Amino acid sequence: MKNSVKFGVILGVSLIISSVILGSFFYRSRMPQATINVVGMASAKFESDTVKWSITLEETTGVNEIKEGYKRLENTLEALRGILKSKGIKDKEINLKPINMRQDYDYEKHEIRGYVLYQSLFIISDRVDEVEALALNPKELLDEDIITQTSRLEYFYSGTDDLKKELISDATANARERAEKMLENTDMVVGKLISVKAGVFQITEPYSTEVSSYGIYDTSSRNKQITVTAHTVFKIK
Repeated sequence: MKNSVKFGVILGVSLIISSVILGSFFYRSRMPQATINVVGMASAKFESDTVKWSITLEETTGVNEIKEGYKRLENTLEALRGILKSKGIKDKEINLKPINMRQDYDYEKHEIRGYVLYQSLFIISDRVDEVEALALNPKELLDEDIITQTSRLEYFYSGTDDLKKELISDATANARERAEKMLENTDMVVGKLISVKAGVFQITEPYSTEVSSYGIYDTSSRNKQITVTAHTVFKIK
């Protein structure tokens, strides 16, 4: 009998203690945490190390000179290959597209005067200086009777992925610095990081104010600037 009473007392006390502990955990889990939301930012300038040059060669022929037109276009392409090779650009970096042709139509006389042949190609190379010099100052091409109907330069950077990783880390560190600055005149301090979410990357020309909710990758400028934000939540102690 005594053992039964003793067991009942012990069991009752254990249940009470367990209830208190569980209640305490539940209460603390329901307590709102003191946090601070901060947006950090990081930015860096860099220079492209890869260039893409897209050009179109053009040749006009008479109605019965299509074969000759193709031959002249082929000769122009070979002359261009020779210039590119002299600049250290390999054949595998030259990408050709199929030749296109359109009629040169005389609307006043309602007859075909001839044909215009187009040869589009693009070069992707790490010899940025050499390609850029040819594209921006085509005298060397003109000396070989090479006339481009279109010409477009695009610039890229092979280390973009590594740069993005570094900037996300820097933006998160910047967010902590901003949080500490905001609380420096209070009795609170910044605690551990609860969550972080990176924003989209804005890759623009230097000192650009252009932004997009989808991100930007500007290819028109050789020198670029990359910016990213980090949306963070810190505990406050």
